[in-house]
Amino acid sequence: MGYRSGLKKWLVAAVIAPVMILSGCSGSGDSGSLDAGSGELNTTLRIALSADVADLKPSRDQGAAAMMLDTLIHRGLLGYDGNGDVVPALAESYDVNETNTEFTFHLREGLKFQDGSDLTSENVKKTLEFLASSDSGAKIFATMSDLDSVETPDAQTAVVKLKNPNVAFPAYLADTTAAILPEEAFSAEGTAWSGAGPFILEETNPGVSFTLKKNPDFYDAANVNFEDITITIYADGQARLNALLAGDADLMDFVPWESFSQVESNSDLVLDGQSGPWMYLHFNVSNGSPLANEKVRQAIALAVNRENVATSAFSGQATVTAGAPIAEGSEFYNAELANGWSQNVEKAKQLMAEAGYADGFDAVLLSSSQYAFHQDTALSVQPDLEAIGIRTTLDSPDWATRQQKAAEGQYDIAVAGSAGVVNDPSFLVNFVTGPAANNRSYGFDDPELNQLLAAGLTAAPGADRVAAYDAVQARIIETVPFASLVARTQAFAYTNKLTGFSNIPGFLTFESGYTLVGAKLAA
Repeated sequence: MGYRSGLKKWLVAAVIAPVMILSGCSGSGDSGSLDAGSGELNTTLRIALSADVADLKPSRDQGAAAMMLDTLIHRGLLGYDGNGDVVPALAESYDVNETNTEFTFHLREGLKFQDGSDLTSENVKKTLEFLASSDSGAKIFATMSDLDSVETPDAQTAVVKLKNPNVAFPAYLADTTAAILPEEAFSAEGTAWSGAGPFILEETNPGVSFTLKKNPDFYDAANVNFEDITITIYADGQARLNALLAGDADLMDFVPWESFSQVESNSDLVLDGQSGPWMYLHFNVSNGSPLANEKVRQAIALAVNRENVATSAFSGQATVTAGAPIAEGSEFYNAELANGWSQNVEKAKQLMAEAGYADGFDAVLLSSSQYAFHQDTALSVQPDLEAIGIRTTLDSPDWATRQQKAAEGQYDIAVAGSAGVVNDPSFLVNFVTGPAANNRSYGFDDPELNQLLAAGLTAAPGADRVAAYDAVQARIIETVPFASLVARTQAFAYTNKLTGFSNIPGFLTFESGYTLVGAKLAA
């Protein structure tokens, strides 16, 4: 079976239900009241981005802003289209054996990195081996750790062998963090401002802006309609929106939830939203910490008022998530398990007492001042924690500092917002195991949960796989590696002169920069 015969569509079944909010448009990826396919085009695109990226490490989870840059500067073997389907990228096709343990990738002819050097199967081999190393801190390490070998029979063929079956493996390679990296990237632990993507970084003004130019050696350069992209950093959501309203930007990320109606009512703008990313709490479970006690984490999961989070942090543009974040429309959705942490304050107090903390304890609640919804989420859950005796001090640094503190365990409880790597329940592995990371509980490891997740990847499609992920969800309810809060609607806004750009459904919203290849901007 290969890409030539069509990729499997089963990933769509696991996506958190998309919500398309389109104003002044027809409701498709090529929306817009102006036809950018005819007439003169604007060859410069201006993006208002929510955060700076000081040190781009494509293999790591550095947040939404870094993922946007990755989609512009880098490319992996595979990518995503606007519908969330896996499509060819550096690999023009691939074949997979019947057991989903061997994947043969056929690279395009004449691939080059932006420095002019050839991109061959040897670069694929070195990159995938790097992603499989715990030292890399790779976002998809949990999946890549199952790598057995990469064979390179010739410069354009890479045969990737896994120790165990993984039907979702192609989707992981489509993630921005699976970009194939040039040789110099590995000497700097994966730092790479040069790759094989559609644009070349031309200038950086730290904390202020990035300027990119079209890469003439990109394999699909003929479909790149922008000669330049200027990215300006606006950490404040209202400032980003003001830039769009004033005509100083053509596209913005992270539309403030309270501003959705303002954008919708503007006939010159498009509000493009998808429900997918979710907010949750994670914990420092190092030895000696009260959070190392499973009952304390259960108490927290039962104590929080998720409706308040949806209202106060997201202006109602969010839905309660009281279990593992698996969508109601997914074949893996289990209604009972999905509500396993429904609020029960009395039960939470009882668990605190059973854990030996009837009088509570003091804790540091890590958030970030850079994204208002993170801080608002923290402010919403603070009184809920206080109600069961957990007295928190709020630590709200800038985003980069928040990420560093989370990765180093400099917190007790942390507010997080993230998305699965893929629209399949196997994504859960990235939030429960692997090297220390900024998006999961510090020090958490549960061998039983790890085994259950592994069983989910090897189970036969259908009833067996559903049963396997029921067991995963039940174990998550019990061990609380994270406490889900809400699934939020994530939106981009852009001028209706921009066509072809699409907010990719579900967890893949942060991969949406891929669709700027092929997008057009009317002059």
